[in-house]
Amino acid sequence: MPGPEAPSPSSAPRTGARTAWAAAALLAVLALVAAAFAWLGPLRAPLGRSEQAVPVLDPTQVLVLRTPGGHLEVSTLVKVEEFGWRSSRTCLWRDCGWLLGERLGTIRAPVHYTYRIPLADTWTLRPDGSGYVLSVPAPQPLLPPAVELAKAEFRSEKGGLLAPDGAANQALLMRNLGPELERRAGRTEYLRAQAPMAEQTIREFAHKWMREQLGASSAAPVRIEVRLGDDG
Repeated sequence: MPGPEAPSPSSAPRTGARTAWAAAALLAVLALVAAAFAWLGPLRAPLGRSEQAVPVLDPTQVLVLRTPGGHLEVSTLVKVEEFGWRSSRTCLWRDCGWLLGERLGTIRAPVHYTYRIPLADTWTLRPDGSGYVLSVPAPQPLLPPAVELAKAEFRSEKGGLLAPDGAANQALLMRNLGPELERRAGRTEYLRAQAPMAEQTIREFAHKWMREQLGASSAAPVRIEVRLGDDG
């Protein structure tokens, strides 16, 4: 009987090539798996979440700052105002300006409404999360408001047969202008308009005194929430 057939000389190189290719592919897969685990390593505990420390102020750390006392001007609201005063003749205790005479004087000028708060001997800053809360009294207007008379525009209109004197009408106009502007200074819409400026001024003032008294870093000032109208 014929013996077993010997492998042909050409089949041996092909088998060796396939073995080398498989080994190279296996090494490549292992390298990719190792790289994936190295990239996912920081996320494995636990996977898909990151952890970091969040600084929280000590709830018992209440800061007390000394103040220079007096008052702190916190905002100035500039508004063009217009005010008028009417003088008229009367007859039988009734207004007869339309017949006997009347005069209407008006003034239009920029008005500076300045608001301030009283400075207590100390300010108390209470911890709130990553910052502090500072409660201060509500700003009050400095009276009387300042009127830029150099930019004022006056008008005088008369009617009827015997209109009142213009100089007397203007004198009454100016005499009553001050009380009217004082009333306007306390209006809710005026107080609301100046509130953001007031809060910013108070916040900057508190940061300044924290740096001077506590040596706090000026590079990263701590957050301070200012609450107006709440002094305790």
